[in-house]
Amino acid sequence: MIWITIGLQLWLLHGSSNQEQAQLESAPPLRHALRDADSLLSRYARRESLLIQIVPNSPKIRIERFATYTSLTAPDTLSAVAGVYILLEEKHGLTFVHPKETVVSPHLRTWQTLEASPRFKWRGFHLHTQHPIELTEALHDPAFPDGEQLVKAYIDWLIRNRQNYFEFCLLRTVDLERWQPYFSRIVRYAQERGVVVGLDISLRMQQQRAFQLIPRWRPKAKMLRKNLGILSNTGISRINVDLNAAEFVGKSWGGWIDSLIIHAKRLGLHVMTRQHVVPPDAYAVGDFHPSTLPSEITLCVHSVMCYSLRDSIAPVYRCKNFSHLYESILNERQRRPVWYYPETAYWVSFDNTVPVWLLSYLRSRLEDILTVENLVEGHLTFSSGWDVGYWLFDWSVARWSWKYEYDSALYIPSPAEGMIRLFGGDTAHWEHIVRYQDSLLVGKDILSYITPTTAIDEIGWRWLPAFQPRLPVPPWKIYRKPTKYRPYLTPALTGMQDALQKYPIWPKAAPKEGDIQRLYDELNTAWNLTHLRIEFRYHWLQALSSGKAARKLHIDTLRALLPSAEKLIVQLPIRYPHTVQERVCRAQKTGCPHPHPSYRYGYLYPAVSLHFWRREMEQVRRGRWGVLYRNIWDIPRITGLW
Repeated sequence: MIWITIGLQLWLLHGSSNQEQAQLESAPPLRHALRDADSLLSRYARRESLLIQIVPNSPKIRIERFATYTSLTAPDTLSAVAGVYILLEEKHGLTFVHPKETVVSPHLRTWQTLEASPRFKWRGFHLHTQHPIELTEALHDPAFPDGEQLVKAYIDWLIRNRQNYFEFCLLRTVDLERWQPYFSRIVRYAQERGVVVGLDISLRMQQQRAFQLIPRWRPKAKMLRKNLGILSNTGISRINVDLNAAEFVGKSWGGWIDSLIIHAKRLGLHVMTRQHVVPPDAYAVGDFHPSTLPSEITLCVHSVMCYSLRDSIAPVYRCKNFSHLYESILNERQRRPVWYYPETAYWVSFDNTVPVWLLSYLRSRLEDILTVENLVEGHLTFSSGWDVGYWLFDWSVARWSWKYEYDSALYIPSPAEGMIRLFGGDTAHWEHIVRYQDSLLVGKDILSYITPTTAIDEIGWRWLPAFQPRLPVPPWKIYRKPTKYRPYLTPALTGMQDALQKYPIWPKAAPKEGDIQRLYDELNTAWNLTHLRIEFRYHWLQALSSGKAARKLHIDTLRALLPSAEKLIVQLPIRYPHTVQERVCRAQKTGCPHPHPSYRYGYLYPAVSLHFWRREMEQVRRGRWGVLYRNIWDIPRITGLW
């Protein structure tokens, strides 16, 4: 049969026979994908004649271009869905970089035959809604303006980028009675399009308002059964359960884990858990050895920030590097399904909060994907926001989760691929800026000198664990005894000065198209902000480690740099206005002052206000180093004391 639509002329075959309309209707994901493709082709004034053939057991998706039509062969209808979007991207240039941004790239490879296959059985994203990111309120509050449509637009983005799994952190502030029917509609929408939905919850974790299956202080078996039943009724398929009491408080499941598995199995829920980045014996209390987990549980091995499994240094969470995580993957894959669970942003006092745009994520995420692709069943990307250029990282990871062969030649991806694909120009220049920034910030550990001190650092530098890269000596010690401690900073200061002089300029060959020009300008601004941040911290460290006369000169320089940062930050597009609010409310119509997460403001508020820049300047000017000075963190609230 021939099915003609506005932008798409389509033939469907199943084996050697025409696909009947009724059979197509029984494959909702493909039906939805074809309607979406038709709409997209019409929007961008493109046409396509497409022959789809379902050939069971075919090893790959195969797309072949002929004079008057294109042929797409796939092993099943879900693979055909992926093939449709690959065709839109690789032949017509439709590029799904962001849930609110689809652009047409003119920089396409030439090919006659394209074959594609997934690197992982499960390819998905975890939205870390314990932080006040774009969809935190929309996922928790049925009354949030246009919330359901915002979430559905994100699910569309996942499908267009060939992902098949989605989860987010459910918070215990949710009103389950109102939320359940609302979220059930979202789950149904995702399932009809071929996306499996899970929820990230905790067994009894106290911090950051994580949803607890059983209360921390009054554990009851009936509460476990009740909560699992409520969550199951939404239609989800998986639960990703944090078994620890907190990030540095280890094993906390006792006999509850057996009950969890029994009840989840009865409800048809697959149980997953994560191995935190903390080394097994480095917890402040307890430990966590994945080998002690029941084999029915899927293990998600979690790495943080912009470090890779193979980096020689990763000075975070009491780690020297992530070799213990790589060993867990190698060992646990023999016992259970294993997923790799890395980040594309960290947020808290590290990257898009500051803001800085860390291209090291591109190198490390691609490096890890190529390392684990034959070792793990799934790749679950931990996402903490898309703006300030961080959409580039999520989109790149989604693309890298697939392998492509153009005219039988295997395509080898590069960290700069996204920028090359969007903007064209000198490939070597794009690759150079990624390599240069990565070698400087990660390779030479300048990250430890440009990230703000955390509240944990300021409460107890010596006896509380370091979460993030930090200075070799507390800043207040350097401030009070600069002569004694300046040698600790001298190598980094010399390296930063040299790096600032040699910092590559953003490529000048700007694209002409309006939509791509906007993305180009956004990344250009993020690049220049990062350069300015390094310069700001260079003078901050100079002021910190100088005598009074020289300190005043460097503080004056800091004052002069702030207006430059202010001019840049207002150039960044804000796609979700609530993310920059100083006070985010649960339902904007009611004016509630308390958002669902532990944080009262949008995740980009510290960035657009340049909070950390201003705080650091005042710290070194006034000599104020207490954790409460210009503090934005509600520490008891975050740790779960209330």
